[in-house]
Amino acid sequence: MPHDNAKPSHTNGSAGPFWSLFDQSRIPMALIDGERRYVKVNDAMVELYDYPRAELLGSISDRMVVDGRDLIDTRWERLVRTNQLYGERVVEHANGSQLHVSYAAHGTTVDGRWMALIVTLSARPQPDGPELIVTVPVESPRGAESKLTAREREVVRLVALGSNTRAIAAELSLSPDTIRSHVRNAMAKTGARTRAHLVALVLADGLIQD
Repeated sequence: MPHDNAKPSHTNGSAGPFWSLFDQSRIPMALIDGERRYVKVNDAMVELYDYPRAELLGSISDRMVVDGRDLIDTRWERLVRTNQLYGERVVEHANGSQLHVSYAAHGTTVDGRWMALIVTLSARPQPDGPELIVTVPVESPRGAESKLTAREREVVRLVALGSNTRAIAAELSLSPDTIRSHVRNAMAKTGARTRAHLVALVLADGLIQD
């Protein structure tokens, strides 16, 4: 269970928009509780890893992790203490193959319970293999936290739904460079290190609405 001093920095007051974006997103996402068990997984996660939803729900979230199992407790303690975690792992697919994934996790409060939102934004059969998820992480310098502009929230919402840069640019009638600039600005303002981290932060902290 989370330690007594582990308090999410933000609370998601309304679960409606959160659940809607969570369910609609083409990015694999999961919510785990304080006992590291899956509480909710979206369709994109089920499709990527090919485990039946009923088999995942209630099971321990680290069950699929192949590498660094000796670091699982350390990573969990860091997530509970700081409410954020990001990195790479090797995860076992339902067919027995292995996927190299990049992920981000962010602690939040949903319906009065502490949970961690886990976002997978990159998955490859090998480190240099083909990308299985449309969008990929990008790096951005950290910056001070501040509120996102309306346009930044609009762009990040589409990122959270799984749209890539070109698709967002076409939908908003903006250039791809402008979209990249909005994403970089949102990452700088939230302190996100990757797009996966950005999605986890804005969804868990309620910074974007449905």
